[in-house]
Amino acid sequence: MTIPKPFRLILTTAIYGGLVTGIILTALTERIVLAFPGDAVFPVECGLVFGAAVHRSDDPGPGIMRRTVTAARLVHEGKIERLIFTGGRGEASDESEAAVMRSVAMRNGIDPDIIALEEESTSTWENLVYSRPLIKECASIVGISDRYHLARIQYLAEIQGWGNLPVYPADNPPNDAFTLRSMLREVAAMLYYMLVSPLV
Repeated sequence: MTIPKPFRLILTTAIYGGLVTGIILTALTERIVLAFPGDAVFPVECGLVFGAAVHRSDDPGPGIMRRTVTAARLVHEGKIERLIFTGGRGEASDESEAAVMRSVAMRNGIDPDIIALEEESTSTWENLVYSRPLIKECASIVGISDRYHLARIQYLAEIQGWGNLPVYPADNPPNDAFTLRSMLREVAAMLYYMLVSPLV
């Protein structure tokens, strides 16, 4: 059976399009996984801690706990001097993610005088944009978040002109099922920014 020429063209385009898409998605997934261990070199002056979900009662979600407790540990170990918490207020909460992280840090023995807050951002892109003025006086910095989030942080920082932002993964990573779902979301987010960043 001979396939008509217009259909051959459509089929060929679909096959090549699928292959290219598969290669891109594989490369993005690989980049996310390779970023899991982080690349931070300590000590540093400032730790930029990325926010996560806050529950309706303004209780910290698991992501905030992981990231903030890790940052507090690094301060106690003398690896970080100051902390910057970044994250605005969601619709379900009265307090910003940054304010909730400060409370968690203080409960973990961190002096509030070494904490600065960025409370306007609602996305990773905005975390970096609105935190930029707060890190101007930092001689060195590390971004702290869950391991699946690190590749996107570095990618967006690069787009925004930060250069290479060292990153460090939060302790006690979530289970594999949650990590896999989060990775799929990260792949979609990075693909989105790859498409829109030339327009920014």
